[in-house]
Amino acid sequence: MTLARAAFAVVLALALVLAACGGGGGDAEPTPTAIATTAPTAASTAEPTEPAVQVPNVAPAASIELPLGFAAYPVASGFAQPTSVSVAVDGKTYVSERTGNVYRLIDADGDGVFEENRQFASGFNEVTGILATQLLDPGPIDAVYVSSRGRVTIVRDPDGDGVGDAQEDVITGLPNGRHQNNGLLIGPDAMLYLTNGSTCDDTHDCPGGVEADERSGTILQANLDGSGLRVFASGLRNPYDITFDEQGRLWSTDNGSDDPCGSIDELNLIMDGEDFGWPYGEACDPFNDGIAPAASLGLHTASTGIDSYDAPFGGGHFPDEYDGNLFLTLWGSLAYDPELPPQLMRAIVEGESATVETFGTGFANPIDVFVDRDGTLLVLDFGTGVLYRILYTG
Repeated sequence: MTLARAAFAVVLALALVLAACGGGGGDAEPTPTAIATTAPTAASTAEPTEPAVQVPNVAPAASIELPLGFAAYPVASGFAQPTSVSVAVDGKTYVSERTGNVYRLIDADGDGVFEENRQFASGFNEVTGILATQLLDPGPIDAVYVSSRGRVTIVRDPDGDGVGDAQEDVITGLPNGRHQNNGLLIGPDAMLYLTNGSTCDDTHDCPGGVEADERSGTILQANLDGSGLRVFASGLRNPYDITFDEQGRLWSTDNGSDDPCGSIDELNLIMDGEDFGWPYGEACDPFNDGIAPAASLGLHTASTGIDSYDAPFGGGHFPDEYDGNLFLTLWGSLAYDPELPPQLMRAIVEGESATVETFGTGFANPIDVFVDRDGTLLVLDFGTGVLYRILYTG
C-alpha cells in the first residue's frame, strides 16, 4: 500500500472533522466524497494493518524469470485483454478489461488463488484504468472509479452483493483520439489524479502542431467527486499510469512518440505546473524543451503500469533494498522492434532521478503492477489474460 493509501486515515479524518465543524466563511467549495479507511473512527490515525503473506496454492509460473529468491504464481486467469488491477483497503481485488468489463476476484476457499472472476460492472468504452476503494454514503460502500474513453465513472455497490448497482459519471468530455485517459489514483491530499493522453502522435500529425484541448497529454487533478478539474502537469505525450511514493511525490510512465519522431518512453517525476516539453517539434528532441525525464524506459517500449514499493505503507515483504523502489511494466510494441522486450522493471530512485533495471521477463504484454497490502506484487498480463502474484521466497 503506497503512501496515498495509508494516508487516508489521517487526511480524511481531518477532512471529516473540518466538515463537521462547518469550515470557514464564504462560499463553500465542492466537498470531496469521503473515502472509508480501516480507522475505527473519523478521528483515529491508525494505519491499516498489513495481512500475512500467503503462498498461493498453485505451482509457480515456470515461464516467468525473476531474481533469485522470487517466484511468480498465476492467481487468476481467463481475462480478455485485461488493462488494470486494483485492491481496496479491505483486500477486495478488481480487474478491468479493455472491452468494458470490470471484475471482482473471488477466493472462496482462502487458498490464495482466485477461482471466480465475478462481473462487477460492464458496458464501458475501452477501460484503461480502475481504482478500488470504499466510499462513505454514509456507511462503507464498495466502489470502483473506472477510467474509460473520455470519462471517469464511479461504480457503487450499495447493497453489498458484489455487483455494481449504481453508476455515476463524475468526469466527462475529456479529449481523446489516438490516446485517452488512463490511470487514476487518490493522492495523500485526498484529491483525484488522472492521466490523459494525446489525441495525436506529435507535431507532424497534430493540427497546427499543437493539441486543440489543453487537457491532452497531461496529468489532471480533481476533487473526488470530479469537480474542480484542472491541468496539474503538461507536455506528456501519453502518460499511462501514476503513483505516489512515501515522500508524497508523484511519478508517471509516459509513452514516447512513434516514428518519424521516435522518442523514448519516460519515467517522470511530476510536480504541479511543470511542462515536460511534448509536442517535441520538427527535431523530435525530447530534451530540447521541458523537464527532462527521471529515467529512459527505451524506444517503442510502451511503458504502462507503475506502483511504489514503500515500507511500511505496502512494502516490507521484499528485502530491505527494495524499499522505496518503483515497479513498472513495459508492454512492448506491435508495430516496432522495441529497444527493450516486454518486462517488469525495477526503478531505484536516487533523488529526482532513477536507475532502471529488468526485474521480471517471460510475460507476453505486462500492462499493470500493483503493490498489494501484504507487500507482494500483482502483475497483470494483457497478452495472456493472467494475473500473477510475485512473492519473495528467500
